[in-house]
Amino acid sequence: MPPRTLLAIVTPLVLAPFLLAGVIWWALRPPEAIWHDDAVADATETADRIETRFKQDHLYRAADYAHTAGQEPDVAVLSVIGETHWQTGVTLVLRITGHGQGTRGNGHTDKGDEEVCFRFQLGPERDSRDDDIGCPADAPLPIQKDPTLDGVDGRLEKALGPAGPDEARIRKAVDALGLDPAVRREFTTEGDTVGVALRASQYDCLLARVDASGAQTWRPSHIQLAPGELPCTAGTALSSQFGHGPR
Repeated sequence: MPPRTLLAIVTPLVLAPFLLAGVIWWALRPPEAIWHDDAVADATETADRIETRFKQDHLYRAADYAHTAGQEPDVAVLSVIGETHWQTGVTLVLRITGHGQGTRGNGHTDKGDEEVCFRFQLGPERDSRDDDIGCPADAPLPIQKDPTLDGVDGRLEKALGPAGPDEARIRKAVDALGLDPAVRREFTTEGDTVGVALRASQYDCLLARVDASGAQTWRPSHIQLAPGELPCTAGTALSSQFGHGPR
């Protein structure tokens, strides 16, 4: 038998076990392999969102980077090295839990979570990020969660309307909302109008103005609440800036 003919016969026989093994592995691979890529993509989206917040909020201090990252769900801050962006630079390591799902050959959908670690190098000359690094065994740093004013706008306006421009009644109406004690509250009366300011964090501010005609609420924009810009105070609620977007 010619060598080429023999080779043509033997080669498939040699490769067949490997091909069969590959097919069996693909069919029987563990469920987590199905949702792994989707979960990693989800964790990467969270890292992208955090990176955008760093730039949008013009952060530069290590503590602020850690605090902002720690506000995101499913994020653990593992380490922070450095002090400021432009002097020492800041290295931040985050462990982010991504949620994913995938459909198996039989049509069944499996879901699972994957922990992915990211290293952010912030300054001093440029910013960079390393994705899917080996996760250190460090315990997460304790990051206090900010309170939130989500869903309060309508409730606040409804509660203040019947109170009228009476500061004492307005204070009671706000107390009755059952807000997180960490939400800062401020009230100011000027003539026949009462200004109210609720602040949960730097960029989570709700203002209200109450006069004889009723109550109005307003949320200043993210740009307006940047450090050095519009303060979240009852005085702002009574000012000419109330209700106006950035100029």
